[in-house]
Amino acid sequence: MPSHYEMIAEVRRILESWPTSIFLGFNSLSFDEEFLRQAFYLCLYNPYLTNTQGNARADVLNLCRMTAALRPDVIRPSTDDSGRTIFKLKQIAEANGITVPFSHSAMADVSTTLALCQLIRNQAPDIWSQFLRFSKKATVESFITGEEAFVISVLNGNFYHTRVVTRIGSHSKQQTRHYCLDVSTDLDVLKKMSDDELIHFLKGSSRPILTVRTNAAPTLWALYDVDQEYLAPFQNEIEILERVECLRKENNLMERLSNMAQFVEPEYQSSPHLEEQIYGHPFPSRLDEDLINKFHAGRWQERVMLAEKFSDVRYRQISHRLIYFEQPSLLGIEHQINFKDSINKRLMATADTNVPWRTISAAIRELEEILMSDIGQEEKMKQTRFLDYLIQRQETIATSNSVQN
Repeated sequence: MPSHYEMIAEVRRILESWPTSIFLGFNSLSFDEEFLRQAFYLCLYNPYLTNTQGNARADVLNLCRMTAALRPDVIRPSTDDSGRTIFKLKQIAEANGITVPFSHSAMADVSTTLALCQLIRNQAPDIWSQFLRFSKKATVESFITGEEAFVISVLNGNFYHTRVVTRIGSHSKQQTRHYCLDVSTDLDVLKKMSDDELIHFLKGSSRPILTVRTNAAPTLWALYDVDQEYLAPFQNEIEILERVECLRKENNLMERLSNMAQFVEPEYQSSPHLEEQIYGHPFPSRLDEDLINKFHAGRWQERVMLAEKFSDVRYRQISHRLIYFEQPSLLGIEHQINFKDSINKRLMATADTNVPWRTISAAIRELEEILMSDIGQEEKMKQTRFLDYLIQRQETIATSNSVQN
């Protein structure tokens, strides 16, 4: 089997060999895309391959939810035994007449996702067209900054509802985040609010300001492209534009609302862990980008020297990690010991330690709970073997640590 680095290099090679593409998946923006980005990042590749270099990305789960809301004759959601609406891939496919012979295999999931796309493209081409249109970040940016007002579909649970909004500002540091005000908002109420009251209001479920991320394939519609029912509570496009014109005259209030919208967004602290440092950092400098290309093109012996030259400490750490996992003998003894100790400390932390990874102790505790539950005999044997392996691994590391000490 290839190593992780070899596997990711091959995945990247294949994706880059395709012409400019739109990358689609089911629940991919919050799941698959994050796995792919993380893998690229920790293998010293550009993590944003799917939405740079002319590529775009979108999520078929959102497409299905949107279609179910706007065209229930085309897509209907599935329901569980309690009657609760669910949008899981296999269930929603089968609810709409798509046969899924082998669920949860890679090809089955891809084929099922493709079949849902084809169903919507053929029976609701207008929704399909909008879906593809706003998969590109630049298109979203141009649209929301160019339209006086527009309709956005907002997810509430598993269902979409529409709101008529106008852009009032953007995040001061993150260019992909734009703040849009619901045009039906009562400004007189907002004007009377203190800062504390406004902050509380903007955090609530009925908040009047929405954050539109241009890189997250939002569901947007021009006013003239939707039926009148989606413009509610307004009667027509003219009424909306007249309302927007009044809003634009409230410059100070619009600026205050935009600033407050940014203020209430969660602040993410910088992580001390390399794996969690993918975001919040600048793109590689020209020097580091050149070194990255040389690193992947060179032999492992050359990579050892290149690793020391990166100006970004993250790239130095990543390159050293790759060398340790692929060719550890090329590193000095001290480097090897430090890497081994660092990994063992992570694995041997207690089950109750608050860390963003699963320790051996935590895994053992979870396995013991599983074995106490009602599972089949074959599954019990598998989990027991895994438990024995973890206990042995724990004992081996503990013995190694005591010898070193």
